[in-house]
Amino acid sequence: MLWKEAFILSLSIIAFDLQTPLLRTPGERPSDSLPQELTETETQTIMKERSPKPHIGAALKVSDARIASALRLARESQYGPAAQGADIYAALIVYGDAYTRKLPAPQIKDRNTCLKMLEQAIFKQSHTVDAVLREFPVDYRQAAEAKIDQVKRIRLRAINDLLGDGRIIKTSEE
Repeated sequence: MLWKEAFILSLSIIAFDLQTPLLRTPGERPSDSLPQELTETETQTIMKERSPKPHIGAALKVSDARIASALRLARESQYGPAAQGADIYAALIVYGDAYTRKLPAPQIKDRNTCLKMLEQAIFKQSHTVDAVLREFPVDYRQAAEAKIDQVKRIRLRAINDLLGDGRIIKTSEE
């Protein structure tokens, strides 16, 4: 009799575990996949690069173009497309961070180079990102600020990993 309960319990655990990736909130994407909103050309530009440095470089070029487009659209009062551009910018940065952190241990030099590229790109675009946020009305700004805060945390984490192997900067999450 006891074996039936154990069997049912194990089946329910297996079934729940298989559905866990499907239990994301609507609109939430896995951090290690490219945003679906990218054009086919943008996706191909990123995916054709196989080694880490050019792959991250291509993703950062696309993200730079998206945030520049978002600023232009926000200044033209087209807030919906501008918010989508800022969202894609943040998603590409998150993707670049996840891709870099998944590199195997033997590629530590490539990992550090990619983290440096990410940090420098985020720093370089910080004025543009702030300008986009200033252009947004309040109802668009809140959602965009949450994503941009995530980008800023990625920058801090990249600096932390590069300078002190993750032990220099103490954050509120620790």
